[in-house]
Amino acid sequence: MDPLKIGVVGAGGISQRNARESAASGVATLSGVYDVNPKAARDMAKALSIPFFDSYEAMLADPATDAVLLSTPHHLHCPMTIEAARHGKHVLVEKPIANNLQDARRMYEACREAGVKLAVNYSFRYLGKIRKARQLIADGALGEIVGIQIVNHQYKDPGYWTGARSNSPDNWRGSREKCGGGYLIMNVCHVIDYVYFLTGMRAERVYSEYATLGSSVEVEDIVSVSFRMTNGAIGSICASSIMRGTSQAEERIWGTNGSLIIRPDGLSFYSTRPIDDRRPGKLYDLNKLPDGNWTAEWVRGFVQAVREGTEPEVSFGEGWDNLAFIQTAYESMERGVALPIPAFENAGR
Repeated sequence: MDPLKIGVVGAGGISQRNARESAASGVATLSGVYDVNPKAARDMAKALSIPFFDSYEAMLADPATDAVLLSTPHHLHCPMTIEAARHGKHVLVEKPIANNLQDARRMYEACREAGVKLAVNYSFRYLGKIRKARQLIADGALGEIVGIQIVNHQYKDPGYWTGARSNSPDNWRGSREKCGGGYLIMNVCHVIDYVYFLTGMRAERVYSEYATLGSSVEVEDIVSVSFRMTNGAIGSICASSIMRGTSQAEERIWGTNGSLIIRPDGLSFYSTRPIDDRRPGKLYDLNKLPDGNWTAEWVRGFVQAVREGTEPEVSFGEGWDNLAFIQTAYESMERGVALPIPAFENAGR
């Protein structure tokens, strides 16, 4: 089977990682790179020994390019996806799928009409600890899930918002129009995705409070969210990018028979049932679970979907559900009420 030839759009740090992981997947090759900063594109192309394109249009016109991998600011995901679909190119796009649901729907319709695949990069779900947690939940360690708590705090210095450490500095992260929001849509979106992935459930109602209290930007740097899952379970998110001196990242999921704690270095679980060849009634720590190349796993799944004519695991539907949660959380703060989260009837998963 011939490898899928992927054109990389963007030459920043995330794009470089995505490119290396795509090449390491074993099922894809890189047809070249394009960035609005020609020097960044040339430098990246040289480092990876691949061609560079001097325009996005040239990349899309290249018959040696089967798909594009968009590692670009959020507001560019929609127009660049639509243009790629018009050229018959499959699309892998960085998270979130777009910065609003209207653009996400336009992306979906363009790819459907063109008959090309679309996937969003929520590859944290391929981390070893997440795969292990999913197995434990599927095996019944927690029973019926009743509660979810997400805590995520770190410190983002002013240079983060202006791209000071990037090879193409830009202030798009601090712009609501360009980014769609702040810490919730930029960082916590990954956690929302893998909590959905772990539980197999979705949130149906959400309420939030957010503010900008320590950063010179238009978007939130602190947020608190309450939500109800489809089975009635209650969840919460407490997150910020202004906690100085320390970081905190932890997810707790608990149910009628046990609890699960996901940490940066692994996970812990407790169950009243014998699970995973372990006796019940004891808290177990599972540390340093192998991660492998999680972004390469995402690429492998996408290529398989292209070859077999199936939906990618991290499909448009997954991206829609994630963005619907986030956008509804923002709207609930603005309107001062809890709001239902919209489903996309035709998305499919």
